[in-house]
Amino acid sequence: MKEKGIEELLRKYRLGRDELNNIRRAYPNINLFEKSLIGTEEIRQYIYCKRKIFFRYVLNSPMRQTYKMQYGLEKHEELQKLSNKSHEKTQKYFNIYLTDSEVGLVGVIDYFEYDGNEAYPIEIKSGNIPPEGMKNPDKYQVAAQALLIERNFDFLVKKVRVFYLKYEKFIEYPIGIEDKLNVLKVIKEIQEMIHSEKIPDPTSHKNKCRDCECNTYCLRA
Repeated sequence: MKEKGIEELLRKYRLGRDELNNIRRAYPNINLFEKSLIGTEEIRQYIYCKRKIFFRYVLNSPMRQTYKMQYGLEKHEELQKLSNKSHEKTQKYFNIYLTDSEVGLVGVIDYFEYDGNEAYPIEIKSGNIPPEGMKNPDKYQVAAQALLIERNFDFLVKKVRVFYLKYEKFIEYPIGIEDKLNVLKVIKEIQEMIHSEKIPDPTSHKNKCRDCECNTYCLRA
């Protein structure tokens, strides 16, 4: 896709976070699509622990803010700074709101780059570089982002670049067709859970519960 064409297309999808949140608050029950739209962040939360999505979106339980949630709010500022460390010749795009009603996926892509041949999401992490590769919740989230970019624009997404703040280092991870198929499977599972309103089994990893915003509800369930 030519540079001018992608600029015009992206302009249609660019939507600030404040505006998006205002729409959600003003119309909490609106659904213009046949399927429930599942967010890329919800996919990450679901892989981490399925009950997070149940309490948040089925029961509409109030959530206390955790350190990790606060960091998520600050991440956008870090991404803006990060653009100066990335490839100089790439086109950089921030806050792109994308929807695919056919598969039931929605998300705000914080930051992605296009080098003229391919596009890839850019993620930022505050922790250590995992020796075994990207952990599953994060891998599912970036695969969902890749799927949204692919289905809205005319190029294939085959990788994600992750910047580790502690090391000030980029690491690339591949995103394959199997990763994207797994995302489609998870979207269907979440849609079925929301429709059935059946509470999922708790996570078997109890260490995840220590700083979870849902632990007061979950311990009673």
